[in-house]
Amino acid sequence: MPYIQPNSFYTADKIIKPYECSMVVVEGPNLKGRLNLEGLEFKYESFNLSQMILNQESYDQPLLYGFLGNNITFLMVRAKYVPTDPMWSIESEQYLEYYYGNNPSDIKTMGQLLVLTGNSIKKIPQIYFNNTSTKNKVYLEILMANLGQDSLINPSQYNKISKFDGLYYNSILSDNVHYTIPTSIGSTELNIVDIDSNSLIYIPYSNIRTIEKINSLELLIGLDTEEKIDLKFLNEFNTDQANSRINWVLQDIQNRTLSVVNPDLDLIPPTFYWNDVLTGSTTGITSGITTIYLLPSGQKYTQTLLKEIFISQIIDNKDGNISLYNSTVEIYMLDDIVPINSITGIGTYYIKFLIKDIANNINLQYKYVSVYTKINDVFSSGFWNDIGLWDDYQLWVD
Repeated sequence: MPYIQPNSFYTADKIIKPYECSMVVVEGPNLKGRLNLEGLEFKYESFNLSQMILNQESYDQPLLYGFLGNNITFLMVRAKYVPTDPMWSIESEQYLEYYYGNNPSDIKTMGQLLVLTGNSIKKIPQIYFNNTSTKNKVYLEILMANLGQDSLINPSQYNKISKFDGLYYNSILSDNVHYTIPTSIGSTELNIVDIDSNSLIYIPYSNIRTIEKINSLELLIGLDTEEKIDLKFLNEFNTDQANSRINWVLQDIQNRTLSVVNPDLDLIPPTFYWNDVLTGSTTGITSGITTIYLLPSGQKYTQTLLKEIFISQIIDNKDGNISLYNSTVEIYMLDDIVPINSITGIGTYYIKFLIKDIANNINLQYKYVSVYTKINDVFSSGFWNDIGLWDDYQLWVD
């Protein structure tokens, strides 16, 4: 019988793939091995299916577990690599890096499939992905599940208005995200807890559109859908402090987190910084020397114009830069108690500048203003002469 030489140019593909409740090992048409998955079960109470896109050179991308919380008991991630050139494929670059949020220095890798399981005692921590490829965009399909937990609410499953009562300012917490480029610790979502530190709801920052104080006890968080979240606090102080905390963390999410004790209470009012405006002084208004700010006549000084003339900037220790137009101005003629809308004539006035931050801390400053005219070296305003001497309602000549 003649010997038949196999075709040495043919190489059978060796593949591991799912098949009929098994993972099978095949070589060409031949079944080489089977891992039977029958009877393999994972208990769960809640699950979530989601998709995620990792662009080229994207780092520290959190895999948000949404309403399931920060730790889960089952995770399966399938990665689909999408090169910019459909004909291009380099197997060595088709991988992702990932790490756990509680151990960011331990970088792990995955290819097409990642399966992690845990139990009610040992859960799977928050995971973050790095796509180091300069060529591949990666699509992730994700199945995640969790065992019994507190009744958490999914942002996509809110009622028209979801309400939570009896909150303190530090009932508003956040997760912790370890960013690697640049190295920092930030956050991605709010975690609202009750008095026993049980989580009531998770709110990803990406869902938040508005934060409104609707009364002394309530904050209304508007989402990117029609739903809203109503947070009701024990008193107005807690409402204002919570409002400050939320806005503070959203200003710089890559570097800020919220814990029970940090940041500390916002008790410092904003600071006014003033422009250099011509001044004189007098003892005719108060018992001491009073600075008078001098403005020439000939125009109408509205509240907005006075802000622009006097205020250089407003800075708050928690809220950062505040627009000067957010301040309030009240105008009074000297010795009068009824405010006026603007300054239109020669005379002396006092101006109240008021600014408050999100935590309702108030800074109130007073400025005395004299609107003068000068004709043939005669200064007429009721108080001022050009050598800084003052007297009530007189005309002075150089």
